[in-house]
Amino acid sequence: MILRTFALSCLFAAAATAGCASGHAAMRGSVVMKIDPTTAHVCLGNGEVAVNDSVRLYRNVCKSSGKRGSCTKSMIVDGKVTELLDEHYSTVTFPAGTTIEEGDTVEKL
Repeated sequence: MILRTFALSCLFAAAATAGCASGHAAMRGSVVMKIDPTTAHVCLGNGEVAVNDSVRLYRNVCKSSGKRGSCTKSMIVDGKVTELLDEHYSTVTFPAGTTIEEGDTVEKL
């Protein structure tokens, strides 16, 4: 189980390292870099979101049960797009007290 978790973490890290620009469709909405406790760079660029757009932060919560596990998408909090960086990335800010993790996902409301 630990080896499987490690392998999945390595796979995700490789995908994140490849970056949003090279695989934008696959990375769309991913939190790719945490700036501070409430701000992050997200793989949503101009043409997808605009400054002041509302977005929702989700986290995948996975549980293993025997050979197969299951994951559910858990809503964390709503936030706002505060800056468009380029065609691939934007900065999103969430309310104080929010815990952001790289790998969380963001969807425009």
